[in-house]
Order: sequence, then C-alpha cells, then structure tokens
Amino acid sequence: MAKTKKQKADERRARKKKQGKSKRQGIPKILRQDPALREALNHRHPLVACLINEDWQEFGVAIVIVMRSAPIGCVYSGFLVDVLGVGLKDVMGDYGVNEDEIKEHKFLEGMQGGDMVACDYGLASNLVYGGLVWARKWKFKLPKDYKIWMRLLEPRNMDEIELSQFGKDGKPLVMVSEDDFDIIMGADIDSNILRDPIATENKAIPENTLNRLGDIKSTLINFSRSPEFKEDFEMARKSRFGKKKRPKNEGEWINFQDWFVLECELMSGGTIIDRYFETYQDKMRRDVQELINGWKQVIEGLFEIKDRIENGYFVKNLINERAYKVYPTNVSEPLIELHKGDFFIGRIVPARGVHIFSGAFTPIPLDGNDRVRNEMYQMAARMQTENPARALADNPEKLKKSREAVQRQYNDFINYFGKDEVFGTGKEIRQNYQDFFDYQIFELQDPDTGLTKAEEFEKMTGKSYKPPKPKLPHKLLRNKDVAMLCDPVDSLTLLEEYGLFLKIFTDPDKHLGTSYAEDVVMGYLESDTISDVPFRRVAKRYPENFKTVIDYYAEQDGFVTGGLEDLMQAFKPESYDKLPGIVVVMDQEIANARLKR
Repeated sequence: MAKTKKQKADERRARKKKQGKSKRQGIPKILRQDPALREALNHRHPLVACLINEDWQEFGVAIVIVMRSAPIGCVYSGFLVDVLGVGLKDVMGDYGVNEDEIKEHKFLEGMQGGDMVACDYGLASNLVYGGLVWARKWKFKLPKDYKIWMRLLEPRNMDEIELSQFGKDGKPLVMVSEDDFDIIMGADIDSNILRDPIATENKAIPENTLNRLGDIKSTLINFSRSPEFKEDFEMARKSRFGKKKRPKNEGEWINFQDWFVLECELMSGGTIIDRYFETYQDKMRRDVQELINGWKQVIEGLFEIKDRIENGYFVKNLINERAYKVYPTNVSEPLIELHKGDFFIGRIVPARGVHIFSGAFTPIPLDGNDRVRNEMYQMAARMQTENPARALADNPEKLKKSREAVQRQYNDFINYFGKDEVFGTGKEIRQNYQDFFDYQIFELQDPDTGLTKAEEFEKMTGKSYKPPKPKLPHKLLRNKDVAMLCDPVDSLTLLEEYGLFLKIFTDPDKHLGTSYAEDVVMGYLESDTISDVPFRRVAKRYPENFKTVIDYYAEQDGFVTGGLEDLMQAFKPESYDKLPGIVVVMDQEIANARLKR
C-alpha cells in the first residue's frame, strides 16, 4: 500500500529528529536520541536558580547546580568542581524534575553539613568554566559528558576565565611528589620548541627552521590525540566516512586527520588549536603562537609549479588564483621531486610570510604534455564553481569582484523581469531561466569591450556560441508551484512550493494547523539546500505574521527561538558570513578553459 504524503512527511521529520539535522550543529549521540533533552538544554531558557554548597571555600570542593525553566519543565545541570585539585571533576543533570529531587542526587551524599544555598550566576559560571580551563591547563581528564550539560551555561571566552582561586601557589594540590606530578601532567613537550624564536634569514626560511616547524606541528598532532578529543574525533570520522566506510587511500586519511587537527569545530566550541593555546600559552613565544594560529587558515587547491626555489617551490593555486612560496617541513626528506610546470593537489598553511605543506598531496607530473595542462585548467575552472569557499579564500580582490558580479546579476534580473521573484510551473520557470541566461549572453554588453559574452566567445574560438539547455530536476519540472528568486548575495535560487510558503505567512489563520503548511514551513527550515533568504523575505514583509507562524511551529516541534536570528542560528547557521553565489575567474587561461569545456 502506497504511503500518503503526510505519512512520508511524518517519517521524514522523525528521521530528521533521530539522525540529526543536528549533526550539522555537532550534537552528541545522547542528544540525538533524546530530542526533548536537546531542546531543554539551552542557555536561553529563563534562569530559575543557582545553588552551591555553603562550605565550598572551606573544603576546596564546589557543587554547582544551575536550573532553568524549559517548555517541558525544570532542567538542571550539576557540576562537581575540585577547586584546589583537578578542576571540573564530574557532571550530571536531568529535566522534568523539582528542586527537592535535585537535592537528593548522589553529588550531595556525604556532605559534612554543608547546605546548598543560592548563589550568583556569575559565581556559578566562573567556577564551572574555571574548572574546565584548569583541568585542560594541567591535563586532567575531563568528565565524559561535560560538553552536554554545559549547554545550560551561557558561552564564555576561555581567554577571559579567571583562575586565581584554583589550586595552591598556582598549581593543583595533588597528593603526589613533584616528579610524579610532572609525569601525570604529561610533561613530554620540549619547552624550547615553543619558547625559542623562529629564525629567518632575509625573509628566507633556513633548513633548521623548517625542521623546527615540523616539530611544532608534531606537538600539535600529539596533543590532538588526547582522550579529551576522542569523542569529537569519532563523530568527525563517522560524519566524513560513515560507520563502516573507510577512506579511499592513505592520503585521504592523512588529510582528514590534518583537517581534524587544524579546522574541525569541537562540540564544546573552538578547535584543537584553541585548546592547545589554553594548555601551553604560558610556554609559547608570541611569534610561535601567531604561527600556530595561522594554521587555521588552510589553503586547499590545485597548484601549478611555477619555479623551484631553495628548499621549496614557487606555486600558483589555480583555485583561488594566488601565488605562494611553499616549503616542506623536512628538507632532508623532500615530499617528491616536482619540476616547473608540474601540478599537485594538496593543502598548505601560512608560516612566517611563506607557506608549508600540510597533510598529504597528489602530484600530477606534466611531462611536457599540453593536453594535461589544459585538463588541469579545465579542472580548476570546475573546482572554482563547485567550491566557492576554496576559490575565494585568501584572495580579497577575487571576493570583491565576485560580490560585484552577483550584484550586477541581481540588477540585470530586476531590469529583465521587473522584480526579484518569478513564479510559474516548473516548465515555465525553466523557460524563464533560459530566457534570462540568453539575455545575459546575447544582449548584455561588457562595459569595457562593448561585446556580449557570445561575441567574446566567437572572437576567442572562431565558433558561434551555442547555449546549453538548463537541466533541472524532473520533480521540479512537474511541480505547479515553482519560483525563481534572485538575491544580491545568493544569486539565483529555484524553489518548489514557494507560492504556498508565502501564502502561509500572508494568512496564517487560514493555513496553520494543516499538514501541508507544516510540510512546507518545516521542510524549508530543515532543508540543507534552502538558504535563509525565503525566511528573511517573509520576516521583512510580514513581521507580525512571521512571529505567529514561527511561534506556532516552535510550540508544535519543541524548538526554541527568540526571533529571526535565533531561528537562523539554529536551522541555517551556514547563512552567516556566506559567500557570493558567483565566482569570478580572474585568470584568463582558466576563464578560456571554462568556456571550452
């Protein structure tokens, strides 16, 4: 028996809740399995109370409890903070309980007459976050689920956490000898690696400095293998490769690990590099800290070797169209013999005005083959279109020109259609799409050359330009309610059921409570391919109706929102700092290769 549309929609939402749209927000397994807990653990819920044991300063152990009022009842997080010793030692929590039930928790067993009393939220936050930073600083093992229960606390800047009340004489009070203490703390990093200045010679990088950069990178990699990051690593691995899927080759595995160390956002916020700074900042020179912090800016691309230089290469990244001096960090064992004109696919990171290789890379020898070179330029053109983030990284001029191109397209769209939204059936929208494309190619003239794009193509190739037919999904073509939107940042977007989407916000009383309205609104919210643009448009046009609709579904589906920005942060976090929908190719050879594809 065929499933109804409503049954399919219900299954889709259930699957979303179970598996995780939340995966994009880094939600741990326990919260994916318990959506109610996930929604309850939110620092935006009203604060009910903060409690602390009255004798915490006398005994150096604080029991901190933070309670908030969630839509499903009282939710609380409890933290056991060993102020003199190991910092944040244990965590717990629950929801749908009252204050008396909280006070019966095992945390409070064996207390020596120290009653739980009300305390200021600032004190509670300082003790919990201070316990976290203290434990990280001295490499004490953190509680397994601390990231989950800390969701009830407002986020803090770790660099601003005050630690003066922790430990004794600046060190944890532990019942071991000084030598044993150093062993427990894992004092296996040669402090000179982080304290010595990074030498340069007339802006060149000497061999011993290159080798030292490799040593610094090794300490960072070893730090990332701490038990504290095991859960983050496993979640990232499963997200990238699936539960059983393995990487295609060793290079893919190496690059995944390099990405995890340098770029992965941890569930608790920040990156491995941020945690590394918290642990070793007292041992680091400023130039070393600046060096490591720069490694967050990874450049991935298809590189052409333009020349050989001492100990390295002068290359051009064909994806972001920037030139770099690149060096291996182990000069005695070069990565591979690359020559002028060869290519490679890889990752590089900044290092004192130059760049070094990071992770694995794939060499592509040219061997004097012009066909291979042309293929590389065509590949670069395709990669620029497929990955705007890489194409626009580290190139402000390219980013500026791309933004200007989207704005021009937006103006052209309005000049052609008279508005920035066009409605119709799927087939009508396909024709509108083709008509607008033809208008841009055959009618609009370049202000500098006076030629249309079609005329430029004919001048370059000697052939007449034949525009490709737009290939749109069959499902969209069969739909009777399709819209083409143009946005000055996103560029062109095709949306199904957009007419109905607008009607829901135009007349909420008529549509709220129907299954089709829920399918459309929640479908738009949960979609990974629909941006924030539709929601921003209806919020601007119908502000009161927008609040009515979103509040209704927030109550029905149990999510929390304080307005448009909260909603977008929860469902469309990628919409912030987004890149333009058009990537301008500045290199003429790459542009020509794109035209010849």
